[in-house]
Parts: sequence; C-alpha cells; structure tokens
Amino acid sequence: MENISFRLPDYEVLIHIKVNQFSKHLEKEIESLTATYDLEDSTEDQGYKDYHWEFKNWEDAVSAGESLKHLVTNPNLIMLKVKSNCNSELKPIFHKA
Repeated sequence: MENISFRLPDYEVLIHIKVNQFSKHLEKEIESLTATYDLEDSTEDQGYKDYHWEFKNWEDAVSAGESLKHLVTNPNLIMLKVKSNCNSELKPIFHKA
C-alpha cells in the first residue's frame, strides 16, 4: 500500500462560499483578485466551495487577506480566514467567520 503524506502549508488564506445562482459573480471576482496567489486547493461539495491559498510567509498571507476583506459584505461568502499552520503564536485572523 502506498504511503501518502499530507502537509498543510505554513501560511494560508481560506475562503468558503455558498454556491448558488447568485454566487457566480463572487467566484469570478475571487478568481480575478487571487490570480497571482498560489492556489493550494479548491473543492466544491454540497453547495459550498472552498479555496485555500498557500503563502511563503505570514506577512504575504495577511496582506492577501486584507486585499480580499471587502468581499465579506457578500452574503454568499461564509468565511475568510488567514492562518499559520507552523507557528501557534500567530493567531488566526478572521475577516468573516
């Protein structure tokens, strides 16, 4: 049996959205704003879509979160979070949870 190793990125920005007839514009805006970010993972399941971007340092992740926080007014955006998976002293930043 193959041994599969899964490692979370050191720093990441996560967005969770509700997918419906009104969310297509939000999806396009997210994809446009994040075109230069390293998309680590994106999944869609049971009417929800998740985006996970990976960053090399905390400052870049925080800056990316700041550049996206204007989207939190959209009711289809459920969560926008910046987090560190390598340093427990860096507390997650929730722009919307």
